[in-house]
Amino acid sequence: MKFSKNLFLSLVVFLAFVSCQTRVVSPNSPMRDNSVELYKKYTIQTKDAKTQKVEVLKVDNTKIYGKNKAGEMVEIEKSEVREIRKPDILSSIIIVLAGVAAVVFIPV
Repeated sequence: MKFSKNLFLSLVVFLAFVSCQTRVVSPNSPMRDNSVELYKKYTIQTKDAKTQKVEVLKVDNTKIYGKNKAGEMVEIEKSEVREIRKPDILSSIIIVLAGVAAVVFIPV
């Protein structure tokens, strides 16, 4: 079964934008004072496996305060954070361009 170039290109673009995130905090690299920047968007996973996409508004010694997509204020305990990821736009663009080049220059 042959895939069309449009389907392949759409798949590459989708995977690139979904998967290109940089891990800022993980179990191997714990949170430090300057791990997250204010007014940037992050995906935060807590120890109970809940994931929230928030824009960080304030960080203090015990909590991270932010706003989710719905505009609701979110408070997350630093001790409950398992992983924090931020989107990496440059990597996404490079992967998309490589996928487009592969579709254009490699015959299927």
